[in-house]
Amino acid sequence: MSQIQISLVYNRKNKLNKNGEALIQICCYQNGKRTYFSTEIYIKPNEWNEKKMLINDYRNDYEELNDEIDRQITELKDSIKIKKQKGESVSLSNLKEIKEVGIYISFYKFMQDEIEKGLLKESTKKSQRRTLLVLREFRKELEFKDLNVSFLMDFERYLNLQSLGTNTIYKYFKNIRTYVNLAIVKDLMEINDYPFKKFKLRQVDGNRDFLSPDELKRLEKLKYSDENDLNKVRDIFLFSCYTGIRFSDIVRLKDDNFSKVGEVYWLTFDMMKSERKNDSSTKKILRLPISKLFDGKPVKIFEKYRGEKKFLFDDFINSEINKHLKTIENKLKSGKKLSFHVARHTCATNLIYHGLPISTVQKILGHDKIETTQVYAKVLDVTLLNDLDKIDFG
Repeated sequence: MSQIQISLVYNRKNKLNKNGEALIQICCYQNGKRTYFSTEIYIKPNEWNEKKMLINDYRNDYEELNDEIDRQITELKDSIKIKKQKGESVSLSNLKEIKEVGIYISFYKFMQDEIEKGLLKESTKKSQRRTLLVLREFRKELEFKDLNVSFLMDFERYLNLQSLGTNTIYKYFKNIRTYVNLAIVKDLMEINDYPFKKFKLRQVDGNRDFLSPDELKRLEKLKYSDENDLNKVRDIFLFSCYTGIRFSDIVRLKDDNFSKVGEVYWLTFDMMKSERKNDSSTKKILRLPISKLFDGKPVKIFEKYRGEKKFLFDDFINSEINKHLKTIENKLKSGKKLSFHVARHTCATNLIYHGLPISTVQKILGHDKIETTQVYAKVLDVTLLNDLDKIDFG
């Protein structure tokens, strides 16, 4: 049986739609017969270069569209290649089925396509794109058949030569493992070929900066007479210190999230803990009695800003927040870089310092596992002294 020849054809039916555009199709030819696949890309006649078989620069997005067509052709060729490597027949009659299955040879291609499907939060995508970039710097291409323990060990040695920290390297391998697991689920890899079975990921406890009780009091006293933005950022940061709420959750808070039952103010919200957007399967509702936390200080901040806008704290983007935190950090002079991770850690360590049981701190922070919360009990030496002072050895 002869080889399948692949080319492009524009406006095969010689008919334009109501927008004056026609479809670009992928044509597959074998033994005098043809099968066509839609690229789902429609362009005007003057935007097509028949000689070069590509979209010309009459369109602003011509490069993106040509890249998309190349991607589709490469994916089809990869599907045919891997079928042949497995000793399976490929013909026009089963080509449609092969294309729909979307078989991959390149692990990089598979990982990139899955990242860009749009189901992940942008911060997660950014981390995974970075992993893919570093992988390509190490090896230009990687086929599934070469993704083994030996490759992982070589990549680990390469990362160590870059003087990267253990936890940074861990994140890279964690991202790779995510897509290896997905490839197995999609039958692109055999379970017996799973490389992480013999390759163990290593992680160490990082330094968790936090503000001590004295530093927190100093922050509360900081005032900026002519800087409303700085005062508000300080209040947002303090709100996180008092409640342990992540920045991604704080910026979504509305007046409706707050309610008063008897003498207690409650804050109820959906915790954004999933890496995937709109993933209801991991959505977690948290309910905090904020009038009972830190002598009701979170309530005072809520009452200060309630009713101003749709969201309680919607004035700033991340870059502005970080800029203002840097100014506050310099005035506080704690020697610690302020971030909302630090605010969350501050909440946990100060609650433990004041004697709150770890199981209760776990519920406030929304941790699924108590082991995650127990990390905070290790970082505050004064907590140990505080606990020992309570014991009567007499």
